[in-house]
Amino acid sequence: MTVMMQVAAVQYSAQKLFQSAWSDLRQSLTADPAEAAKLRLSSREQSAVAAKLLQVADENDQHVLDLVA
Repeated sequence: MTVMMQVAAVQYSAQKLFQSAWSDLRQSLTADPAEAAKLRLSSREQSAVAAKLLQVADENDQHVLDLVA
């Protein structure tokens, strides 16, 4: 049960990071060039972290399935 809660927490964190990344990307469309560049960089970094979190969550899921099998 604890593992399931941890996986859900990781997925929730990744979802929030992706939402924040999209928000930064949308804001960059109307920001001045310097601010737009910062927002795009922030969006890229958040997306990379979220993708890594989802990758780790997937690996953990596979590990749990291997333990159960």
